[in-house]
Amino acid sequence: MKKDKLCLVTGGFDPIHSGHIEYLKESKKLAKYLVVGLNSHNWLKRKKGCAFMPWDERNEILKNIEYVDEVISFNDDDNSASDAISKCLDISDKVIFANGGDRAKENIPELDKFKSNDNVEFIFGIGGKNKKNSSSWIIENFINEYNNLNNNYDVLRIEAPWGGHDTIVDHEEYKLKQLFVKPNAKLSLQYHHHRSEHWVVASGTATVQLGEKIFDLDAGEYIHIPVGEKHRISNNTTCDLIIVEVQYGEKLEESDIVRLEDSFGRA
Repeated sequence: MKKDKLCLVTGGFDPIHSGHIEYLKESKKLAKYLVVGLNSHNWLKRKKGCAFMPWDERNEILKNIEYVDEVISFNDDDNSASDAISKCLDISDKVIFANGGDRAKENIPELDKFKSNDNVEFIFGIGGKNKKNSSSWIIENFINEYNNLNNNYDVLRIEAPWGGHDTIVDHEEYKLKQLFVKPNAKLSLQYHHHRSEHWVVASGTATVQLGEKIFDLDAGEYIHIPVGEKHRISNNTTCDLIIVEVQYGEKLEESDIVRLEDSFGRA
């Protein structure tokens, strides 16, 4: 017998943290039955370059949280939760798809597929717009502390689906990075609420989108990215692209990235 209503949340939960608990707690208030659609190992690899915890481990933790009634796997090959919504429609007449504070109507592909379906409701801003914690923060802090403990003073390299980046200087008022963009790869189209950036092309040719303009920058050329302006780096060549990035502003954290488009399912 079908349920009258359920609430669905989806994510990698890798690793799970206090911000996730708040997200689940608030989502549970929307319906008596809360389903967690747990993203796959491959989805995590596409999004972050690697998975920290195996699916079975994340599943075991989630299903034992008091707010969670059921954990499901789903096909996320298209980098969306559309299959999770379809699975929930098989067990309930009404599905509330609860999105966290970093997602909005402009950046969820599921809305296009189900916006005309009266049995699916989209709700945003669950758990608050200010993140209490982040899986990426936890992993990055661990790497920093581990390296310091072992007297490893090498520059920290963070891998990304499009390449990776080194943090060379991490000051509270500014940050200096090297970005390594693989051939035929591109970063997400994004903007920031709290920081500006300067990009200097160190090697290769960068195709840059700034606002509605798209142009190439060669080695030695640079550009300023103002606060709030959408921007993207693409490497449309067969050679590696290296960019030196200087960030400055009141908030220099990964949480200040608002993705508008992304090739790796992070938008």
